[in-house]
Amino acid sequence: MSYGRRIKIVSCLEDILMCISYKLSNTARHTLTHILMAVLIAILIPESSLASKEAPDETGTMLLVLEDCDSDNNLSTPPCGDVVSLLNSKGELVRKFYGLGIQSTFSGCKNISASEDGRFFVVCENVPGKLTMYETATRRELWSLWMDFRSAVFANDLIYSVNNYNVFAIDNTGTIVKHSRLGGIDIAVDTKHDCLWIVGLDVKKCNLDLQLDFKVKLTLDPTHTGGFSVDVNPDGSIWVAEQNIRQEYGSKNRLVKISPDGGILKKIDLDFSPIRLRIDRYDGSVWTTGMRKERDFSRIGDEWPETLDELNDLVITETETFTRKYDSEGNWIFEISEGGYSIELDPSDGSAWIAGKKNIWHYSAKGQNLTSYAGSSDGQKWLAIVPDKKLTSR
Repeated sequence: MSYGRRIKIVSCLEDILMCISYKLSNTARHTLTHILMAVLIAILIPESSLASKEAPDETGTMLLVLEDCDSDNNLSTPPCGDVVSLLNSKGELVRKFYGLGIQSTFSGCKNISASEDGRFFVVCENVPGKLTMYETATRRELWSLWMDFRSAVFANDLIYSVNNYNVFAIDNTGTIVKHSRLGGIDIAVDTKHDCLWIVGLDVKKCNLDLQLDFKVKLTLDPTHTGGFSVDVNPDGSIWVAEQNIRQEYGSKNRLVKISPDGGILKKIDLDFSPIRLRIDRYDGSVWTTGMRKERDFSRIGDEWPETLDELNDLVITETETFTRKYDSEGNWIFEISEGGYSIELDPSDGSAWIAGKKNIWHYSAKGQNLTSYAGSSDGQKWLAIVPDKKLTSR
């Protein structure tokens, strides 16, 4: 029963009491009053008790989950577009927002990003291409820019975003205030050293006026690999996830650490395709998540499938997922079997939120499983941390 209906019932009981009480003796009136008070308590207490059990906690750091759950992206048919879910720090669902248009890209680009105060978030939608800002509490749409975007991040009260050919600085009204013809797949902004990094077919470092400082070539064959994800170290260096574009079994993939002046500091060869990496700004440790797909092309008959999805369904025999943590020097710390799609770190404690095929996992900085959320689809997912400014960073 809703709270409003309970209040109406209580009001009716009060009217009944007023109508009949003047005809009763003082003793009878007193007894009736106690009976009605007991009824009132019985009506109202279950409501407050239910609310206390069901209302999700909205304090502390929270998580936005963008998922490609609508295969046809038809807003008139269920599930009526792709979805953004807001989870609290316990992995409980706070609310869901429907009606977005996303297609899987299988890269580490930052398709969703939250503002530094957590009040807003932006989504790079690609069906059709647009960058849209929403209010986190209500999902109210504030503005959209209609063009293709691959990755976006909030910094210095601006949104820095890239597509294949351009990088933009956008203010909170959706106005492009700076632009440069330097494109890529993923972007990271280093506010401490006043620069940004763009990765794609190479690695670019720019100042915050979007002027190019230098380019660095990938360490693997650029005709078959790309820089799919980038993040900044506390000392101004970066880590880049280099991935074979076809995600072929046995192909070369690696993490690469690059100095602020473009020198190669470390290479870590991987036996899986790294989708995304994130760096703990407290100690410089690096997390990465990805997958390895094993294919058997002997399963194809005389006629090849008409689409890539049909081909993959036929030839992919197994998909393994990996999440690994390394220290700041690139030394292996531990591995977790969950993950594969995306990863984000809670700056307050260094814990990791990891997106897998069906679940969202939360692991401590030491690799202990804290909680999980199983209410998502099996589609590709992207994550964004909604910071809690009341929490003190370590």
